[in-house]
Amino acid sequence: TSWNRRYARNWGRLGMRCNYLTLENMVKRKICYGIVQPGQSVTDGIPVIKVNNLISGLKSLSELDTTTRENEAKYIRTRLHGGELIISVVGTIGKTAIVPKSFAGCNLVRATALIDIEDALLSKWVKYYIDSPYGQSYIEQNLNTTVQPTLNIRSLEKMSIPLYDAEYMKKIVILLSSLDEKIAINREINDNLQQQLFSLYENMAMTSPCLKEHALSNLCDFQEGYVNPPQTHPEYFDGEVKWLRAVDINESFIIETSRTLTKAGFESAKKSALLFKPNTIAISKSGTIGRLGIIADYMCGNRAVINIAPNDTSMLAFIYCFLKNKQKEFPDMAVGSVQKNLYVSLLEPLTVFMPDDELLTEFNAVGNSILNKIYNNCIENTELANLRDTLLPKFMSGEIDVSAVQL
Repeated sequence: TSWNRRYARNWGRLGMRCNYLTLENMVKRKICYGIVQPGQSVTDGIPVIKVNNLISGLKSLSELDTTTRENEAKYIRTRLHGGELIISVVGTIGKTAIVPKSFAGCNLVRATALIDIEDALLSKWVKYYIDSPYGQSYIEQNLNTTVQPTLNIRSLEKMSIPLYDAEYMKKIVILLSSLDEKIAINREINDNLQQQLFSLYENMAMTSPCLKEHALSNLCDFQEGYVNPPQTHPEYFDGEVKWLRAVDINESFIIETSRTLTKAGFESAKKSALLFKPNTIAISKSGTIGRLGIIADYMCGNRAVINIAPNDTSMLAFIYCFLKNKQKEFPDMAVGSVQKNLYVSLLEPLTVFMPDDELLTEFNAVGNSILNKIYNNCIENTELANLRDTLLPKFMSGEIDVSAVQL
């Protein structure tokens, strides 16, 4: 392929030899699908990693759904020990993550696959190769799209991974990992900031001597997403309009979306072609019901998303905390005989208990300051991720020579 010829030119220029090894010859246990059926969480169950967790990053065990421990023996084949590579293979395909040691004992849903490479350096190298345009191109060319996009295990096993001098690969992995580690640190800071915010909210609710009742509909405007262009029109996709789907709702600020639309794709929704505004809240109405995120830019939403916009913009922190406090109730509120959905009509009558004006103003001042810090870290993470994704293919192809880098 032209890619292999480019590889050969670049690495030949560096005086290095490129060898190839298929994934099936690199793993210590056979590559396999996850086997846990997705379902509602149970108390004190086995934590389960889903595709959404790969997209948003493996940050905290508390964010994982759980499944019953009655089937623990059945799931032993895909029980995680830490250090394994996971990839999504159904629906949103090609998202990867290295399992942190703190996630030992977790398991996987069927839409993911387990790639267990014993050598930690090699495991990270494979992850970065799969993340690169070259790995993603291989995945795209080997998808089964009969029913829904799927990458089968045999195609994954046959993926050919380029290997070079171990010290040189180590330098590339360290450079890329340094960016990922900074992203992870920012995420940990943001998790801590969110905990501070929710703690302040709970303390305010408990200590306020006078709480007034309001319907959520009196405090916010609601807008359902309706922009769902048909996949049969490729000209509707990959444009300048950010397209918010449930998979993009990340329990933090939503800076970018995984897919975008052209102007024509956006306008295909006709009268429903409406944009959600920044500093409003998104909630998922189907699938994983009740996921929350704060919209950071203008974007349109698909049918799985509801937008909640505080009438008073200074109330963003308060409304966000109120919804987070109710989050566990949302799946039980959803209705539908075939597929459960959370509708605007179910959210509007929710009762909001508000403290006196002085206490509320004080909370919003502190709360919005915390949200601003979270937002700045999210922006930095977006910039770091963009830098990593720019460098990744250049490192992988040998276009950028790191042999002189001292680590």
